[in-house]
Formats: sequence, C-alpha cells, structure tokens
Amino acid sequence: MPLATPRFWYQRRRSWQAWLLYPLGWLYGCAVTLHRCSTLRWRCSVPVLSIGNLTLGGTGKTPLGIALAKGLEERGWRVAVLLRGYGARRRSSCQVSATSPCAEVGDEALEYAQSLGAGVAWVGSNRCQSAALAVAAGATVILLDDGLQHWRLGRDLDLSLLDSQHGLGNRLVFPAGPLREPLDQLARADGLVFTGAEPFEALPPIPLGWPSHKPRFAVRFCLLPPPQLQHQRLVAFCGIGLPEKFFSALRACGFQLVATESFPDHHVYAESDLECLLDLADANSAHLVTTVKDGQRLPHRYRHVVSLVPLQVESTSLAPLLNWLDQRLGALSDVRFYG
Repeated sequence: MPLATPRFWYQRRRSWQAWLLYPLGWLYGCAVTLHRCSTLRWRCSVPVLSIGNLTLGGTGKTPLGIALAKGLEERGWRVAVLLRGYGARRRSSCQVSATSPCAEVGDEALEYAQSLGAGVAWVGSNRCQSAALAVAAGATVILLDDGLQHWRLGRDLDLSLLDSQHGLGNRLVFPAGPLREPLDQLARADGLVFTGAEPFEALPPIPLGWPSHKPRFAVRFCLLPPPQLQHQRLVAFCGIGLPEKFFSALRACGFQLVATESFPDHHVYAESDLECLLDLADANSAHLVTTVKDGQRLPHRYRHVVSLVPLQVESTSLAPLLNWLDQRLGALSDVRFYG
C-alpha cells in the first residue's frame, strides 16, 4: 500500500516518533541484511548497471534512468531497462509499449516506454528472466531500475542516488526513518549521484559513510511546463516520494500556485479524487497540474483537464556521469568478450 512520507523522517533532530520506531527499524535493517547475504546471484552475459536509492523515493530516479538510457544509446549501447513494476499485476516478463495498461506494467515503466520507445523497458518480478530475454533481443547493457536492494540479478556497477536537499534524513532505517538499509550500506555502491533542481556550483559535502576515494556526481533536474500555463492560476497535486519538491520547482519557475494537494507515493487516483481536485480548482479559478508519472495513474476520462509537467535532466550536468559510465561499461564489456 502506498504511504505518505512522514515529516519526522527529515527533521534534523530525531523526534519521539523516530525513537519510538527505532527498534522496528533495527529489525527491518537486520532482515534486509540477512536477505542480501543469503541470496544467490545470477550473472548476466552483458554488463548490468543498477540505479537506486538508499532512501525511500524522491530522488528523481526515473528521469535520470531515462536520461542515462538515452545517453548510452547515443554512445552506441543497446540498452534494456528492467523494472519490477510498482503495483503491476504481471509476474512473467514482458516488453512495455507506450500503450501498455498502467495496471499491468506500472507508472514508471510506462514513462520509460513513452520516452524511449517500445521494446526498451521490460517489466516482470523475475528480473533474471527479463535480463535473459532482453539480451536475446539484442541488448548490450542492462539498466536495472531501482536495483540497489535487488539481490538476485548480479550487477557490475551500482549507482546510489541521493537528493541534495533532503540527504539521508534522520539516518534511521524504515519505519523510523527514510533508509531502506542501514547507513553503512551506502558504501556498497560504486558511484554516488546527488540530484536536485538547484544549480551545483560545487559537489555537496561527502555524506557520512561514503568513501572519499569513490566518485561523486551532481545531476540537475529542470521542469518543462507547457507555455500556456505561465499566466494561469494553478492547483498542483502529485503522489511522489517528496511532493514538496514538485511544488517548489513550479514556484521557482514563476508559476502561481493557489493550492497544492499531496497524495501517497504511487497513489492510484480514483474518480472521487479528481472530482475533489476539480472542485478545488473551480473554487480558485485555477487549472490542475501534476507530474508525468502521476498522469499515468489518472482516470482516463479526466486526463484532458489536467496538464502534465515533464521533468528532465540538464544535459551539461549529466555529461561527467555518462562519460564515466561509458568508460566503465566499455572495460567491463571487453573483459567479458576477451575473458
């Protein structure tokens, strides 16, 4: 069931709620570690790159994954993106097209397919099977979406994403905090990517637990709102990990938000939700806007009354990360070919 992000996760001082839930977080962290250590890994015949979060959502993983897939394709790689498919009903692996039902493949897979074209994204609970099918279809590199806590499919490179503003929060494990694993597992990744909407004049400070010799990158996101919204009053809503990031980014673009509504991450919108939102918009003589990912979960009969605001990666900020990945993946591919 989708959950809203608790405010106390990102408070500087650990709240009483965090301390109350601390024992549950410790148990959850132990269970995750035990599961990781006891899982046998399957190795793919092509390099596997994983992108994921040590924290629960809100880092811009999907737009970064789309940008990385496009960038690697431009450098000659044939990329296949593997997803579990949040809330998807499928168990067996399948390729995703732009017209695939959201209930069958999940909102993130649809966003990949609509951005990259049919045949790039694969959805299925068995990602080893997805990888084998993708390689048979011609993939030369696998991009494992949300793969930092997936153990069955072996990876060659792990990227850990971290929101530059919210960071690691109170540094406690779920449900006491936003961490999916104990903090010492941050060092398991090969590269750390800071994400955010603000310009990066310099890399953010090295977070506690990250080895200083491992590379760090900073990637900037920017909204691409439709021009016709510039002079309209807006009611913004979304169901993402950190909804305030979307609202703040709209305000930074100069848009007038007269009201905002937050829903749990991956919330599937009912018609009653849209009726309430439309009533709120009508009361404020405003227009409804949301994210592209949320747009996949809207009831079809209401999609024409909601404007979607795309989020994309600034190409200049992505270049250092892409160059590093291209070199590392090339070396890995050579080892497989000649080894």
